[in-house]
Amino acid sequence: MADNADATVRDKTPPRNSTLSADSETGLKSTPLAVGSAVVSEHISTVGLKVKNVRPWIARDVQNFEKCEADTMLQELLARCTGYSQNLSVSEKSKLFETSLNAVLPICNVGAVAQEIKGHLTDFCDINGETSTYASFVKAANCALRELSKVNVQGIPAFKVDDKTNILLHVNDTKPIYQDHQDKQSERKPDVVVVSHQTALGTKAHETQESQVLTETACKSPKDNFQWTDVRSTLEVKRPRKFLTHPPSVYKTDYVVPSPSAQYMEYRKGTNGPAKPTGSTPATGSTQTPHEASNELRPSSQLSRGVKRKRGGNNEDRTEEDEPTKPPPIVQNGLYVAEMFAAHIARQHVISFIVNNDCIYVWFCDRETTIQGAAINFVQDLPRWLVLLFIMQRMGYEQWGLNRVFEPEPGFSGKVMIEDTQIDLELDVKSKERVTHFGIRGRATTVFPVKSKALSDRQRDPRFPNESSELVAKLYWPEETRQSEPDILNEVYKIAQTDPDVRGHVPELVWFHKFKETSTSKIRVALGLKDADRAEQGSRVLYIIVFRKLIPITTLSGEEFIAAWWQVVKCHRALWKGGVLHRDVSPSNLMVYRLRGQFIGVLNDYDLSSFKRDGPRGLERTGTVPFMAADLLTPDGVAGKVEHVYAHDAESLIWVLTWVCLRYEGGNLLSKNRPLEEWLKVDASLCQARKAQFWSIEIRNVCPSTSHAESWDLVKKCFDGIHSIYLPSGYRKLTDESAFQLLLEGPMLEHESRRRTYS
Repeated sequence: MADNADATVRDKTPPRNSTLSADSETGLKSTPLAVGSAVVSEHISTVGLKVKNVRPWIARDVQNFEKCEADTMLQELLARCTGYSQNLSVSEKSKLFETSLNAVLPICNVGAVAQEIKGHLTDFCDINGETSTYASFVKAANCALRELSKVNVQGIPAFKVDDKTNILLHVNDTKPIYQDHQDKQSERKPDVVVVSHQTALGTKAHETQESQVLTETACKSPKDNFQWTDVRSTLEVKRPRKFLTHPPSVYKTDYVVPSPSAQYMEYRKGTNGPAKPTGSTPATGSTQTPHEASNELRPSSQLSRGVKRKRGGNNEDRTEEDEPTKPPPIVQNGLYVAEMFAAHIARQHVISFIVNNDCIYVWFCDRETTIQGAAINFVQDLPRWLVLLFIMQRMGYEQWGLNRVFEPEPGFSGKVMIEDTQIDLELDVKSKERVTHFGIRGRATTVFPVKSKALSDRQRDPRFPNESSELVAKLYWPEETRQSEPDILNEVYKIAQTDPDVRGHVPELVWFHKFKETSTSKIRVALGLKDADRAEQGSRVLYIIVFRKLIPITTLSGEEFIAAWWQVVKCHRALWKGGVLHRDVSPSNLMVYRLRGQFIGVLNDYDLSSFKRDGPRGLERTGTVPFMAADLLTPDGVAGKVEHVYAHDAESLIWVLTWVCLRYEGGNLLSKNRPLEEWLKVDASLCQARKAQFWSIEIRNVCPSTSHAESWDLVKKCFDGIHSIYLPSGYRKLTDESAFQLLLEGPMLEHESRRRTYS
């Protein structure tokens, strides 16, 4: 671990990967635009997106997965059960795996238990229909888990009878699982879940025998809704084939090689045939039956936790009618993974499963990418399935992906101590002000109120006039090769010492900490997906940064809003001159605070910023699509071939101005009929086209909200400048100062002159 508000993390950009090397002769001009949920999910509270609209972004999170051999995945997960996998050599991991295979082999071949498991698997093979197979699959798994509790393998923790930690498989379909996402609530229906005995028993624990749970209760939908905090994992089950080959009479430890078409679950190939092409709209599968309907995010005030209430006639709140089709299994699995990530603070990874016919696929998902293990035929290769169940049984919270610093056990909320720093943090993770991430890949930024006696006792920094005594914590996963946000802010604070346009207009970093041991490179090196010398390329690591609390600029209206926005514009310009390139201007990154009765604008969030002297770093997109300059949304811009210049950020500031004027009334997001909503649901190319259409045609037909009517003249003046740089012959390049004067300063001077004339 590393911390210190004055420390510097000096990262060096490694050679870029092969997908970008083709551009090396001409030089990469800017960081390529990333795709996936990171593009949109950090703005769910502003956007009010339904999950069906997040699906295409989740699809992009999972479609380009990494592949791993089945035995390699099992070896690494097994090694992690020891608690010291980093210290095991490849040969030691291989030996541990071989020992485990031999340890479970008698359960496959000998005695009544073996016959019982084979009987359940035979029933599974003979049953026609997906939902009908759940019970036999769960019975086989839980019967095996019961017998595996007696197995001991040297180096693997022995089984302990503890209802809080012992796991089982439980049918969940058709019971919904609800979860709050800021001011919305999602509803999901995974087929089968992995939960603890305590969760499965629920409130009837004293009335139910363990054998009943394993054989009866777990094979039916639960009486009470499960919570995502209690779900260790999910299994998405598909059964396109009617009948499957029965179990063999005798099992061996040799790997049963699946057919080439079944080795991996491919995104573009669903269980019933090819999926629709990738695009900006959700991929579709077969028509849903009512129990398959995958549900949306809707206002959480309409639902109490775990209980579905009757909804009104608002079309925005409809579920099944809005979502007539179910996504491909890989996307469906991705949506469940996103829910499991969102349920836990700083969760490091999620392990989930897809069952297709008689094959099971292990998915290891973290903030870098998703990794799919090759198929294990659990009917024909029972020993490997039992090793997988053995791993699941012996994994602790940490191996399942929970961060024990912030969440010693599922659902924890309270005081934590950061090791080696003596910093106490009381996390208010259930606060209504908490801003969460819905997705898989990316920074996965989570912001929530925090209290700390150690930090509160520190003397206030006179450089920062923010009067607030409240603190907020930001947990996120930046790329390791990027300059760290604390480093960027150190440079920002140096500029602020001499530049009044920056002083008082930047966030106050109170404390930060880097959790070095959370690097996503470790699993990839262990699986042989990365070389150790290039491990940091694309990898992510967990940071926590504590700031003085700020207020969203969207809460302001009229001249108060324009004044704060203009302060941010000037701060941004001064930092650019000073060599700090922000490169991620969006409404959520413009904030304010109160000082002697006035609102002061702040340019916030520097985790995608860079120094002009260093050039582009990392592989993550620099910008939020709806607010990016149209020039950066072209194919060349997305590929990183367009240099990110000041005029691009100036255009982003105008898009933010436009966005707030059209979508906010009196400091609140409009409840319906919000202009530009589609921009948050389309890809870069379509968004670029929408922007061109807006400044050419639509700007004459849209009206700002009443509280922002006075600002609309400024918006139109700004777009006169934008229209003049997008020419039929191409993008007109301007010097930084010319861009500032044409796009921002000139329109602002006209606006102020006009306001003085009419006041």
